[in-house]
Amino acid sequence: MNVLHSGYWLGQSTSFIPKDILRDLGEFFDIKDYGYDVSVLSEPNIHFCFFHYQPSFDTLFVTAAKLCQNLDKSLVVLHNGPLSDEIASLDVVIKTYDVSASLENQWAKNLSQQIHYQFTKHQEILEIHKLTSMIKKQNVSKDLIEILRYIDKNLSRTIREEDIAEYCHYSVTYFSKFFHKNIGVSFRDYLVLKRINLAKQLLVKERKEKISFIAFQCGYHDVSYFSRIFKKKTGLSPAVYRQLH
Repeated sequence: MNVLHSGYWLGQSTSFIPKDILRDLGEFFDIKDYGYDVSVLSEPNIHFCFFHYQPSFDTLFVTAAKLCQNLDKSLVVLHNGPLSDEIASLDVVIKTYDVSASLENQWAKNLSQQIHYQFTKHQEILEIHKLTSMIKKQNVSKDLIEILRYIDKNLSRTIREEDIAEYCHYSVTYFSKFFHKNIGVSFRDYLVLKRINLAKQLLVKERKEKISFIAFQCGYHDVSYFSRIFKKKTGLSPAVYRQLH
């Protein structure tokens, strides 16, 4: 029986991955597409993420790589065509796959075994070195990590850009540029993506809950507005998304 790992996915959507490659991955990994939501890397029980790299996602990749360095996490990079040596040689990149080429038959199984070996069987060893690594690797702004964690913990509440900027002692203009430079999207777009991702999870996990309750849990107090935003971002209404998943 195959070991099913959680496979958190960043970067370009899984919809751009060939179906046969996704099928192979699905035998060993429960793929969860998080797009721009690099805050998932701050979760203590997550040790690696997939990153589907395209040049247009370079800014997001740099942020994800820095977070991995700072938090002692790793990336499995999937890409289309040649990948620069600069990316492939990063310490946080444990594996790369060219999805435009033919992969060996057991590539997904081999990756699963590598993940199991590195992040399950030797977890105690990892924990011993974790604090030392975190002390040495300070490549990501502490403000950014705090901001991402704050967003993650307060999605059901009102989160205003100006409030977070003030908390970080930044002007709103500087904060907007700082956030966009590091994440690759604006603060407001990121917040919407984060809330819609949470809504997707809750719609499937909490099937008996009303759509209005799901909306409230994601920080939307107007159900009609929530439904419009959800459909705009996913192409489906919340009710239809729930039915299909």
